[in-house]
Amino acid sequence: MLSREELLKMREMTFEDIDPKEIQDLEKLKIDVKKSKPEKVREILESGKNPYFLKYKGITIKIGFASTNRTIEEAMQSLVQMKW
Repeated sequence: MLSREELLKMREMTFEDIDPKEIQDLEKLKIDVKKSKPEKVREILESGKNPYFLKYKGITIKIGFASTNRTIEEAMQSLVQMKW
């Protein structure tokens, strides 16, 4: 699983910093719908890929969050809920 430090570094990356081959394609992302939400989030984080960047229909998206106390895990849970 990605460490907090790794996640912080990934959050600061720009479109120029990231290798396009390393971005997860949301349409190809396989998540076991039988797992709990925390397990789904853990699975995404365990992929080792930057969770702040996704591809959808060929478009690269950088996910950002408002300055709140919300964690990346909570944000990923929301994403998982929307998709699965």
